[in-house]
Amino acid sequence: MGFIEKSNKVLLFFAAIFVIILVGRDVLRDIMRKDYSPPTVQVIKSDDAQAIEQKAKLEKQYLGLIKDVHIFEITSDRVVQDQPYSSSAESIVISSSFGLSENAVNVMFTKIGEQRKLLFEKNALIVEFSPSRDKQTQYEKILSKNVYLVAKYDSNNDGFLKRNDKKELLVSEYDGTNLMSVMADIKGYEVVDNDIVLIYAASDLDTLYFIFNIKTGELQKLDTAW
Repeated sequence: MGFIEKSNKVLLFFAAIFVIILVGRDVLRDIMRKDYSPPTVQVIKSDDAQAIEQKAKLEKQYLGLIKDVHIFEITSDRVVQDQPYSSSAESIVISSSFGLSENAVNVMFTKIGEQRKLLFEKNALIVEFSPSRDKQTQYEKILSKNVYLVAKYDSNNDGFLKRNDKKELLVSEYDGTNLMSVMADIKGYEVVDNDIVLIYAASDLDTLYFIFNIKTGELQKLDTAW
């Protein structure tokens, strides 16, 4: 067998291996895509006779540190409507970023030597969380308060709390105190400048836009009519 013929067979062998790897990778990706589903938060009515038996699966996950406050998210697979937070059946997972899980239902703030504080008395789906920041970066603006986008009720009656339920914008101090509502029934928000939040809400005919000044507490509607 000549050198050229041997070389061709070797090249053909490696080409076949390469094709098998590519095909296998695509098949595996498709399988994982079909099998994956994001975590959900089921809503159970408090008058449901089975609600007492249906204990929520709760987990604490460390999010990070703001000044002297350590922050944890509380995740759950279900919430019982009108039932206060319960600390039973918890496990702990360690993370290192402020990105919330898709089934985060509460936030815990704790200082060394002090009693922990929960953001909500009753769990709700936290869709977005922007922690307070003292310094501006290329991608992040200064925020003097924490900002939260929360779905409290199953507004579309599908049995789950999701991003497409009606949401509410809330703010608090960096340690979770002085929680206050800014605006209800909104679609979302965006931090557009230091302590300036753009809020957008849907009407029957159009999307409405508002500017909220975190420092002054002033909420103003933008004129975006056609």
